[in-house]
Amino acid sequence: MKIGTPLRWVTAGLLTLAATLGTGCNTTHHQVNTVEPANPAYVRRNIEDKRIIRDSSTARSVHVLNVIDGSTPDGLMRVGVEVQNTRSKSFRFNYRFDWFDGQGFPVNTPTSTMVSQQLEGGQILVLTSVAPNPSVKDFRLSIQESTREHIPVLRKN
Repeated sequence: MKIGTPLRWVTAGLLTLAATLGTGCNTTHHQVNTVEPANPAYVRRNIEDKRIIRDSSTARSVHVLNVIDGSTPDGLMRVGVEVQNTRSKSFRFNYRFDWFDGQGFPVNTPTSTMVSQQLEGGQILVLTSVAPNPSVKDFRLSIQESTREHIPVLRKN
């Protein structure tokens, strides 16, 4: 009679169950509820946009709701892209605004790098940027899924 064999199966089963429950706790499902005026006081100038989708998973997770433009008091172009995380859990992504002059040539800026952002489930956020100089006439927003596990937190000493 082998007494150790059933005990080994029970132990293995409990370890598997513990591992499954432990990994399930790491997946956060933070949903965001929002409240806003039914009749906002602001007037948005929505513009038509063209979308080139190469990563359908990211496009489904970070859904573009509106593209708005305006100008600063100094006359610089200002844009905002309203996005929403359509997933039930948080989603990390990177984005970058590229700027173009009146002839369609890129305008290089020191801030032409990707910016990391995290959206909680259902959260809506407006990604904004201001043109680097008055010669800018157009823009492009690039969005890609982040490959980083977390966004670093800068701590003050």
